[in-house]
Amino acid sequence: MKLSLNWLSRYIDHGLTAEELANRMTMAGLEVEAVHHAGNDTVFEIEVTPNRPDCLNVLGLAREVSAITDRDLKALPVQSHPDMAQVDITIEDKEGCGRYIGTRIEGVTAGPVAADKAALLQAIGLNPISNIVDITNFVLFEFGQPLHAFDADKLEGGKLIVRRAKKGEKIVTLDDVERTLDEGILVIADARKPVAIAGIMGGRDTAVTAGTRNILLESAYFDMGLVRRASRKLGLTSDSCYRFERGVDLAAVAAAADRAIDLILELAGGRVTARRDVCLREAAAARSAIEVSAKDVRKLLGTDIDPVRSKRILERLGCGVSVTGDSFSVQPPRNRNDLKIREDIIEELARVVGFDNLAMSLPSVGAINIAVDREKENFNGRLAGSLVAQGFHEILTHAMISRGALERTGYDGIAPMALQNPMSAEQQLMRPTMLPSALQAVAFNMNRGQKDLKFFEIGKRYLPAGERWTLLIVMTGRHAGDWRRGKRDAFDLFDVKGALETAFTALRVKGLEYRAGESAAFDAGQAAGVFLNAQPLGFMGRIADEVLGKFEIKKANVHVAEIDLAPALEALTPQAKFAIPDEFPVMVRDVSLAVKAARFEDIKAACAARGAGLLRKIELVEEYRGDKIVNGYRGLVLSLTYQASDRTLTEDAVNALHESIVQELMAKFEALRR
Repeated sequence: MKLSLNWLSRYIDHGLTAEELANRMTMAGLEVEAVHHAGNDTVFEIEVTPNRPDCLNVLGLAREVSAITDRDLKALPVQSHPDMAQVDITIEDKEGCGRYIGTRIEGVTAGPVAADKAALLQAIGLNPISNIVDITNFVLFEFGQPLHAFDADKLEGGKLIVRRAKKGEKIVTLDDVERTLDEGILVIADARKPVAIAGIMGGRDTAVTAGTRNILLESAYFDMGLVRRASRKLGLTSDSCYRFERGVDLAAVAAAADRAIDLILELAGGRVTARRDVCLREAAAARSAIEVSAKDVRKLLGTDIDPVRSKRILERLGCGVSVTGDSFSVQPPRNRNDLKIREDIIEELARVVGFDNLAMSLPSVGAINIAVDREKENFNGRLAGSLVAQGFHEILTHAMISRGALERTGYDGIAPMALQNPMSAEQQLMRPTMLPSALQAVAFNMNRGQKDLKFFEIGKRYLPAGERWTLLIVMTGRHAGDWRRGKRDAFDLFDVKGALETAFTALRVKGLEYRAGESAAFDAGQAAGVFLNAQPLGFMGRIADEVLGKFEIKKANVHVAEIDLAPALEALTPQAKFAIPDEFPVMVRDVSLAVKAARFEDIKAACAARGAGLLRKIELVEEYRGDKIVNGYRGLVLSLTYQASDRTLTEDAVNALHESIVQELMAKFEALRR
């Protein structure tokens, strides 16, 4: 909406500079997006929100400025013109047209409009055409009510019919384009053909020209839905259409017609010979008054607004107000459909006063009893601390994801929970896995030059069975520089495994196991399920290049782990207590075996069963697959630690026990000694 300040000044002396007024209007919710000069005038370009069609005109904006500046509006005298004689008007589509006022004015003289009005129209970007056409445009922007003038002598049969177009009917509109109509479009027709597309644009054949002597002035109320659909279907819009499709004031139909008649008689001469008001729709019944108290204002805004000032603001906005004690009853004006509840009224007061002018206060928050799981919070905090100590950075990602992001990971698990009314396509689902969030975070960082990443998140996954606290670990790139390493090695799956074990060991969670697995998200042979005492916890693996490509991640080895934390919390061992170290020495023996499908966990269990209470620790030192291993086998190097708590073990005793364990492994797992 373009607003000429010279035009505004006709209705109110606001007493502000253009800059001050622009700031005050913006702070009151009428955002001034641009200010520019047009001759000796200043023009505001104002963003009017869809719920405020009452501000799509100069008088509506003047009313807002009156409330903002606490100054009176100037009276706009408009002569009332009653019905006289009959204009032949027929409304066939009673749903599409609620009111139609037709006024016949004879003996007009077409010519240029008055210079002062021409200057105002030019300031907002309209080129003057003729006094009659310019007056309809002037009243449109003054009142927000569209008008149209027909050359009455060009209307066949001297009648107007408001009806739906017939399929295939054509009309050449004022922009000299022939348009084909259909039954979904509302038109104004004479006895033979359409002469205007209702609410959008008139026809060329009945347009006012320099030779026009008699006119028929239209002021009407058309259904906003019909106008909007016709505009989209025809690809045609106009200032009239813009207002009709947002809703015009039924009461303004007559006021705007009377104002236009006065200006035409003043500037183009002539006399009114006939006028007819066909009203099929009653003005909306007065809505129930809205009760607002000082306590309501204080509760919502955190401060008080002077009741006298509140009453004056609301009255300047067109409301009826009656005060009783510290409460007032507000009757919203008929053209303010956005004022429905108590909070709407309080918002009006706050925006006019200015949110920046309200007294500052801290919110009052009453104590409420919310159960807090301290054990879980402590567990999550210690887990985060352990990972930070290992050089990880914590991230926070959104719990809602897009369906496309989930599908790009190859997810084939439980059907995710979809939001019924998502705010955007990026927030369609409650995430059943944190993998999409992880890959989006990797892409975000890599696009900004960060290639070596170690981060984690402790958040929730959302499943039909309930929320699950989950740990996400991501590692990609290379190790940080370390003088103990000859070179900066790239991260691999064992680094993820090491990070998990270090973190869970610090939390006193024992019994992690890993079992090879396959998933569409991971490279073949580079994925494993993670278990705790045979109970599944989650997974870890290296993301497949195909999946990385779908997230626009190139040339990267991305390793992730996603672990359900609830079983880990339940598996916490009691707080470790100090134990006196064994005073007798340990003895270590290594063995190199070639095995087929045996898992390290099974080998470890067999060793422990055979260890006679002297085997204290079993470690996997190395795993080897290559040319020097029999086909179908893999090489394992195991380190076994022996110790007795009551004596020093002899070489012979340890060698004998160690050999018996090796023989047990060779027999049980068909292992070959290397």
